[in-house]
Amino acid sequence: MAASTPEQLEKTFHAVEAEGSSKPGAIRRRILPESALDVFTEVRFPTREWALLVNSTEDLQDRDLILASGLVCRTRGGSVEVVAGPETDRFLFCTLLSDLVQQLRVPTAAPTTALVRRLNAWRKMLDRGLPTGLTPEARVGLFGELVALREVLLPAIGPAGITAWVGPAAAPKDFIHFSTSLEVKTVSRRDSNRCRISSEHQLDTDTEENLYLVHQVVSSSQNGVSLADVVDELRGDPRVQPELSWFENCLLEAGWLDTHRDQYANERYAISRRQCFYVGEGFPRVTAGDLPPEVSGVTYLVDLSRCGAYRVDEGSVRSSVARAGKAEE
Repeated sequence: MAASTPEQLEKTFHAVEAEGSSKPGAIRRRILPESALDVFTEVRFPTREWALLVNSTEDLQDRDLILASGLVCRTRGGSVEVVAGPETDRFLFCTLLSDLVQQLRVPTAAPTTALVRRLNAWRKMLDRGLPTGLTPEARVGLFGELVALREVLLPAIGPAGITAWVGPAAAPKDFIHFSTSLEVKTVSRRDSNRCRISSEHQLDTDTEENLYLVHQVVSSSQNGVSLADVVDELRGDPRVQPELSWFENCLLEAGWLDTHRDQYANERYAISRRQCFYVGEGFPRVTAGDLPPEVSGVTYLVDLSRCGAYRVDEGSVRSSVARAGKAEE
């Protein structure tokens, strides 16, 4: 079976399924013959399960990982098995399979370990309910984080900026580099001075020495760039290459799939303003320590037009991030 698009994979699986019968058994096809791993697709009878099998000699912890209803990943020894039951969305499974095969083509010393990390990223994305594409708000948010990564983090700390990107994994801040954190908020022009904080933990500084709020105003522009443009640019950036696997997993956890890029093709953005604020003593915020134990999940708005006393220039943010790494050396 040739590894290709989700549509072609689904068609091929159905064709293999049509070859089977009601008797117990399986039809297996080798894929990625150029790989050092043994990689197969399989259709099982009479259950009509579809599966991806990857065999290697790596030492993996035995575990079962539920990705979605009827979609399970199992690791046994050095082998990984991804199985879709007949009740599973077949196209979703083939989208997953296409992505995993693409990941297996990326050279790495521990391919099945990387594959399990990728499956964990899929689980997080599916838990957030994003398999059919990003909402408009989520697209703008991801665009803003990627631009901040490109223009603030990478110039300051290079490849370490990629591993500092932890927001997609549900961390309380978008970027954490040792003792310095950045929370990135990207809004439209109509909300240019309003900053929505989505929890009492986002601007809490109990675990950081320095926290910066990076507030960006984005507008639609024919002369701007698309979300896919920024993704592709960063993928090709030499500073991203050493941590490309981390970057790809963050994209997936954030809800980005290459199969959705056509949905976003006509949207082009431009950052019309970026302001940085130091979140310290006196900055208007609500933190967990301000709330009684019975209250949580607080969302509130900060009027940044009244926060001029806390503004800092972008260079100061880069310098603070760079110093945080040097202090740990």
